[in-house]
Amino acid sequence: MSAITGTKNYAGEFAGEVRLLTVRATLQSASDTITLTPAAHGGVTEIVDVVGAVITGGMDDDFQAVQVSFSGLVLTVVSTEGDGTAAEDFTGHLVTITLLIKTTA
Repeated sequence: MSAITGTKNYAGEFAGEVRLLTVRATLQSASDTITLTPAAHGGVTEIVDVVGAVITGGMDDDFQAVQVSFSGLVLTVVSTEGDGTAAEDFTGHLVTITLLIKTTA
């Protein structure tokens, strides 16, 4: 497992308490973590839900799927090969993760 950086790509507002946050990251292992911070990720104070995760680069037989879960402000991104086993090659593996979040503002 490695800790990677997720870069805020988009933060949009809805009426009410929640906002939409999109984070992009380059994966480095079969199980990576991304720790969100209010300063770097649109004022996030709570993750409400993961809307989705999309592979945006590097998809091949050795990298076919991602699953994202969260605890507090930490995302865990698990990547797998086409046969469902843990991914082993991480050349150019990029993901975009969309979240519903609560913020300080």
